[in-house]
Amino acid sequence: MSSIAPTTRSAVATLRSRYRSFSTPAPSGLPRLRVLLALPALLVLLGTVLIALGINGTSSGAYYNAVYEGSDPDLIAGHPQSIRSDEWNVLTSWFVSQVEQGLPERNGTFPGGMDTAIPQDLPRRDWSVAFRPHLIGYTFLDLDQASAWKWWFPAFALIAAVYCFAVTVLPRRPLLAAAIAVGFYFSPFFQWWFLPGTFWPAAWALATMASVIWALKSTSTRSRVIWAAVIAYLTVVMAMSLYAPFIIPVILVLPFLTAGLVVSRLREGETWRGVVKRLLPTLAAAAAAGAVTVLWLASKKSTVDAFLGTDYPGERLASTGSGGALSLVRTMSSSFSDALNRDGGFLGTNSSEASSFFFIGLLLIPVVIWAIVRSARRRTTLPWALIGLTAVVVLFAAFVFIPGWDAVAHLLFLDRSSESRIRIGLGVASIALLVYVIRYLDDEDVRAPRAIAYGSGIAFLLSQCAIAVAVVTVGGADKLWGAAPFWWVDALLSAVAIAAVARRQLVVGIAAFLVVTVASTVTVNPVYAGLFDLRQTEVAQTVMEIDQEHSGTWVGIGTSLSTALLLESGVQAYNGVQGAPSAEMWKEIDPDGEYRVNWNRLGGVSWVPEKGDEPRVFNPAPDLVYVTFDACNEFAQTHVDYVLTDATDVDRTCLVEVDSFTLPESTMRIYEVVSKP
Repeated sequence: MSSIAPTTRSAVATLRSRYRSFSTPAPSGLPRLRVLLALPALLVLLGTVLIALGINGTSSGAYYNAVYEGSDPDLIAGHPQSIRSDEWNVLTSWFVSQVEQGLPERNGTFPGGMDTAIPQDLPRRDWSVAFRPHLIGYTFLDLDQASAWKWWFPAFALIAAVYCFAVTVLPRRPLLAAAIAVGFYFSPFFQWWFLPGTFWPAAWALATMASVIWALKSTSTRSRVIWAAVIAYLTVVMAMSLYAPFIIPVILVLPFLTAGLVVSRLREGETWRGVVKRLLPTLAAAAAAGAVTVLWLASKKSTVDAFLGTDYPGERLASTGSGGALSLVRTMSSSFSDALNRDGGFLGTNSSEASSFFFIGLLLIPVVIWAIVRSARRRTTLPWALIGLTAVVVLFAAFVFIPGWDAVAHLLFLDRSSESRIRIGLGVASIALLVYVIRYLDDEDVRAPRAIAYGSGIAFLLSQCAIAVAVVTVGGADKLWGAAPFWWVDALLSAVAIAAVARRQLVVGIAAFLVVTVASTVTVNPVYAGLFDLRQTEVAQTVMEIDQEHSGTWVGIGTSLSTALLLESGVQAYNGVQGAPSAEMWKEIDPDGEYRVNWNRLGGVSWVPEKGDEPRVFNPAPDLVYVTFDACNEFAQTHVDYVLTDATDVDRTCLVEVDSFTLPESTMRIYEVVSKP
């Protein structure tokens, strides 16, 4: 035993020595290339394995039990999330439709076609796909592998971006930076919204912040140019996602941090001329990215104008001060994230809308204030990066909770976001605050006072207890303990994380942060092999055979399954979620424009049986477009050839049954439209 202990201590000492040698920064204070690329290289290896196996987190298997008996053999773990219908019901059907049609620039399902780039962002064969890296896999991989590529590419890009930013600020702490990056990825907001348009803005923001640091500190012109090229590319990638409610908040974080970094650089003796010269590659990259984006938007002008001209959503603007007490509770309720999985979110909205972050950086703002006061008293350089990040958090909070400054918010484009979407900006600012708090404590070799550190942790713990009391008061004890039985564990670990980081016990603090985020979301999305492809079903095979023999136009009536089957079969149909409405299609359905306000919107187009001379259009919800169908009216007699339906109340006058299929939950029938008797 006496010989084992020295050997173990020697091995540990050797590992520590090698780790210190590996992570020793360059003379500029920036990480060396081997450190900067360490985690991205591992992500490439992991991604290659996952893509080769077709493993992803799709909920497309939600349709399995509607068409097959038994258990889904491709479902490895977990269960499909019904709330993520944008992924499994909307996007999956359109993606398969695109593959079936050969990846055209205009999908031919709707009569008149639909632009595949806006707003659905479907795989296609045009030059812009070079700036949609998550879609490139569809051009050379089969559907299962391409779906895995799309799932993991934006997610791993986020992890890599957070790591590169964190390790740029903390070059001696690559393992800590990696843990922060993984923990941020597992935030409830990302896991419940899991879409490329959610990941790319955040990845752009963190990567761009890293590039600004490199521009201001690097002694190598080449490294500044390389970083600028990377950011130019990512800027176009983010811009092409076109979802302003996520893009605007993360963009606003950048100038506040950059201002802090520039002030710090000037205080260190750099001249304005020197700062501008260092930032020139970055500024040139922004100009180049802007030019590419403008070129792309110009080529899509008609689609963009049509989409912005819809009655819903149109160009929606939010007012300042639109949030309230419930908004604050939803934002700060990270300890109750398990409820999103178990009970759809007991805070009064769906799981995606209610999802948030564990805002550990925001909760360290008392430490930031202490650091500012401490620096001022010692007459040392103020922590300007922390000041800038805190300022943008104040701006976001003011937008949500303080009314009366709409004109200013409009100039800042803040009103293009909303109180729930702006959380992505708070999340990015929070993770940056966490990293810079650690940097301040390391540089100063200090710990925050116990009163501030423990007080911050206890304050968060009390806030979670207050939320729990409110839930019990309003909904009863079962509402709380049935949906989030381990909320108190998350709350305690979160409080430990806050206090430990403030006291510079970083292994404990970041480990607790990682456990909290991973444990609360690791089961959100299932583990699935490939993509559930409705084209392989007997119904879809028959639809395609009929259409190949006698091509025609289809209408799906009944549940969303009929729509999904038609879309994935690749036939022309009047069903599907539309972006900019097809003028040709709606001219056929509503030639006089009587129902324009009802169909001129982003929404799912579905059909319901109803006798009538002409189709009637109505909206059960703002994003739903229902149209009535009577096979004997002029529209159906002129424009519709086939009907696919699982509804039981379809009038069979003017319809002849072609085939029927007994499914586990319904009977699906195919009819041909015939002349009126």
